Amino acid sequence: MYKTEITLDVNNEQRTVYVRNADLLLDVLREPLGLTGAKPGCLNGDCGTCTIEVDGETMKACLMLAVEAVGKKSQRLKA
Repeated sequence: MYKTEITLDVNNEQRTVYVRNADLLLDVLREPLGLTGAKPGCLNGDCGTCTIEVDGETMKACLMLAVEAVGKKSQRLKA
């Protein structure tokens, strides 16, 4: 299994992780980074429990690949 090193800006902190190109941002936030604020729900974008903010816009982390978040600022939305 081939993994790539990426750096993500999460909550104004640079975090480096190794991911597969197919890894969802939701899974990377929760597993290697231990950030469990974004919750898995339907995993197809319908429910919104995984909603985060990416560059000032709301996104569903279950629909975004981790590699797509490189160079963007992301954070969990405040409830």
